[in-house]
Amino acid sequence: MSSVPDSSATTGEQTPPERHHGRHVPQRPPRRGHRRHLPGAVIPLVVGLVIGPVFVALYLAAFHAPVPHHLPIGVVAPEQVVTSIEQHSAEHGDAFAVTTFPTERDARDGVTDHTVDGALIVDDGRAHLFVAGANGPAVTQTLVGALTPVATALHIELSTTDLKPLPAGDTRGLSVFYAAFGIVLGAFLFGLTIMGVGRSLPHVWRAASAVVFAVLAGLVVAWLVDTVFGALPAPFLLAASIIAMLGLAIAVSTATLLRVFGGAGTFVASIVLLALGNATSTGVLPAQFLPDWLEPFTHVLPVGIAVRALRGGAYFQNDGVASAFVGLALWIIIPAAVFVLVHEFQIRSDRAPGASSDAGGIPAS
Repeated sequence: MSSVPDSSATTGEQTPPERHHGRHVPQRPPRRGHRRHLPGAVIPLVVGLVIGPVFVALYLAAFHAPVPHHLPIGVVAPEQVVTSIEQHSAEHGDAFAVTTFPTERDARDGVTDHTVDGALIVDDGRAHLFVAGANGPAVTQTLVGALTPVATALHIELSTTDLKPLPAGDTRGLSVFYAAFGIVLGAFLFGLTIMGVGRSLPHVWRAASAVVFAVLAGLVVAWLVDTVFGALPAPFLLAASIIAMLGLAIAVSTATLLRVFGGAGTFVASIVLLALGNATSTGVLPAQFLPDWLEPFTHVLPVGIAVRALRGGAYFQNDGVASAFVGLALWIIIPAAVFVLVHEFQIRSDRAPGASSDAGGIPAS
């Protein structure tokens, strides 16, 4: 008796369900492998599409039409002149916060220690404006533009003296922003990398690597911005220390966000530390030129804290330096403590009875 070949093998038809002891045995549906590829393809797409527009939105919100709000200025002048300036401020959305000084010397000191951004002196038929070019061209232009009509109404020509001019290596006052942005970007990438290729390192190795990165980056960036380009006339060790602490704060915070939120931590760190941090750093414009909802971040996020200290150390009698050491230290210590606590909690959870061996935990250090 000759055997008949299985027609399903040649025609591609499905074989009828097998029978087992007289019962039908259902076949498993074919595996749809494309579904397991969707997260890996869709998540980067979403992250890229969200982060880019967020960057654009934040920078446009901060810089597309900057106008001052409560810009601090000092005045030594008759009462009617002070009233005129306050009226101008009110008509332009409270552009200035006016402080009266008893003497010209007090007003000059207010500019040099960064209590005010400019000071107008009106007496004996003269109108003189003291400014600090280190605040950036936008501040000087705003003050001159607003106070010239005041002098004109008094039939006096306004003269100007720059008490803190920018160095030849930084004629636009942007070098501190570029220095801060560079170290923040490098520290962000360090945080991503240490949680990738260095994810199994013991805590002490992670900490040592982060500290070495911060110290070397601080020295190199300070050398570039100060020695090479002459763009930041701050004491070298002071600038290197602040830059190093900024780098360490960003690196530790990035790693902690990844530890806490997993892959989503990259998205959070990009928005908070890179986009929001740099947009509100005051490296481009002072905090008083930012929208009201952005201005508070200047005093909280590490980039704004560091930029104020760098500018203060270079021009304004160390304005903001002491608070920067405290603030940046907190941005290092608190995220580091959170990192260790979350890491240990995840390790214990993975070792708990009944925990899956492939739960995704990171090996204990």
